[in-house]
Amino acid sequence: MTDFTPIVARAETAPHVRLAELTGPGAVLVLAPHPDDESLAMGGAIAAASAAGHRVHVAIVTDGSMSHPNSVVYPAAALSALRRGEAETAVEILTAGRETPIWLGYRDQGAPDDPGTFAEAEARLHPLVDGVTAIWTTWNGDPHIDHQRVWRLARWIADRLGCAMFGCPVWGRVQPPVSAASSAGLRCFRTTAFRDLKARAVAAHVSQMTGLIDDDPEGFRMPQDLAAHFVATDEIFIPA
Repeated sequence: MTDFTPIVARAETAPHVRLAELTGPGAVLVLAPHPDDESLAMGGAIAAASAAGHRVHVAIVTDGSMSHPNSVVYPAAALSALRRGEAETAVEILTAGRETPIWLGYRDQGAPDDPGTFAEAEARLHPLVDGVTAIWTTWNGDPHIDHQRVWRLARWIADRLGCAMFGCPVWGRVQPPVSAASSAGLRCFRTTAFRDLKARAVAAHVSQMTGLIDDDPEGFRMPQDLAAHFVATDEIFIPA
């Protein structure tokens, strides 16, 4: 059984946030550190925003190639291609085919983390940022280097656009959060109407949710009860 951090208990009694508060009037830019973070962290909100008529640009920042680093059947390039296809399927499910994810392709555990690479990433996203009024990403309290770096990338772009930004905890739900990260203003988005879509999107990440890749004993596999938790609970949004 998964042990959760106090932020999960806090979320259970947190006030709910309206979709309009999360999106603003325009488009949303989702910055997912890895393929599957978009579905786990904010899949319900992506589905809700898309259904409400907002453009939701989902950018997958890294290639996910380190989830099974010792696999012979799925070396890095093959694993990256597999995970890219999974993300495309997940975003298609969440947006009813209205959106296709943007694949930035930075190396897993090598997300941008300085003004030069932030500017490079922003330039690659430039055609999409016009009209963006909110950025959603993972929380900088998540104890994963890519999650913290992508939060900083999101903060950098949000400052330049002058738009709202929210972080959504993933690993901070089950591992001690980074102590310097703030959870002030934590709100929850009610996902009940979109949980079936979210469940399908999460399940689309077959390489992470099942034993598909079985030749790397050290490879990642999401515990079933943790995957179920992400689907069955409301999503956490922390303003930045």
